[in-house]
Amino acid sequence: MAVSTTDETSAGLTAPSGTAISLRGLSKHFGEVRAVDDVDLDIADGEFFSMLGPSGSGKTTVLRLVAGFEQATSGTIELAGEDVTSRAPFDRDVNTVFQDYALFPHMSVLDNVAYGLRVRGVKKSVRRRQAEEALGTVQLAHLADRSPGQLSGGQRQRVALARSIVVQPKVLLLDEPLGALDLKLREQMQVELKQLQRNLGITFVFVTHDQEEALTLSDRVAVFSEGKIVQLGTPQEIYETPTSEYVASFVGTSNIFDSATSQRLLGRDGTHALRPEKISISASGTSTRSGGAGVVRAEGVISESIYLGTGHRIHVLLDDGTRLVVLEQSTGAQAQREQRGEKVVASWSLDDLVPLT
Repeated sequence: MAVSTTDETSAGLTAPSGTAISLRGLSKHFGEVRAVDDVDLDIADGEFFSMLGPSGSGKTTVLRLVAGFEQATSGTIELAGEDVTSRAPFDRDVNTVFQDYALFPHMSVLDNVAYGLRVRGVKKSVRRRQAEEALGTVQLAHLADRSPGQLSGGQRQRVALARSIVVQPKVLLLDEPLGALDLKLREQMQVELKQLQRNLGITFVFVTHDQEEALTLSDRVAVFSEGKIVQLGTPQEIYETPTSEYVASFVGTSNIFDSATSQRLLGRDGTHALRPEKISISASGTSTRSGGAGVVRAEGVISESIYLGTGHRIHVLLDDGTRLVVLEQSTGAQAQREQRGEKVVASWSLDDLVPLT
């Protein structure tokens, strides 16, 4: 995987071969606001890369800088080894898919897809054939003659994708393209988007605030906060081994034990994270885990039990005042047992704790 660090940059190292996008010292300031603050990043050819963070974290601004819609305050942007920092958007081998699709309502689906080829001067017969092929790729060839207003939200999103890929960019930038879809359609489009990326082999750079979406789709994820990348890694690395309280709390749910709680409950120094699914609970006086070495057991009471369909999210108030969130799969016995006010024992392995910086 292609990863850069500030130390490497200062040593004058160039991006590894096979790198689609290379950012070095990239910053964008709006007055006193540092929207992007000295970002170094390499994204590999053919990678599905996600930039994840809340509103205002800098992820969308990085995307706009790569696309050329914003000019950098400082730093450089390279695409396939070429410095494009000062180039106009039309002079960069990238294309962008937006959340609002931006289709032309007065054009047919086919003409919308062919538009990028038309402005590039491609002959009508050639652009029609290539547009039909692109629509076939997103399984919409049968709707070529319809107008965008006759399509569903998911179909319009596919048309926007077809319009972006028909010009065969080396990099496709996606700015929260699924955000306007309902849950079921969004989940369906996630699968289709990943399959499309694999089939095309194009580098996808995906911006989202949805943690589950980033973990589902990506080869790697960069978590953003206040204009900086605070953690970079595979979805499994980001989820299983968060390096900070911010990442542990933002990506999924974590129980955070501060230094005092860690000493009291764990006998350890420092701050630690524990994912809810790593905790087991049982009725007071019993336990699903042995109380041997490496296992923590703590008594408490259920303060809330929330049914999620596939499981229960259970809030436990321990006797020492610590609050835990526990996630358990649904069973008939649990549905009857897990009631507010019930005394329980929570247990977990010390191996499941993640130290945080």
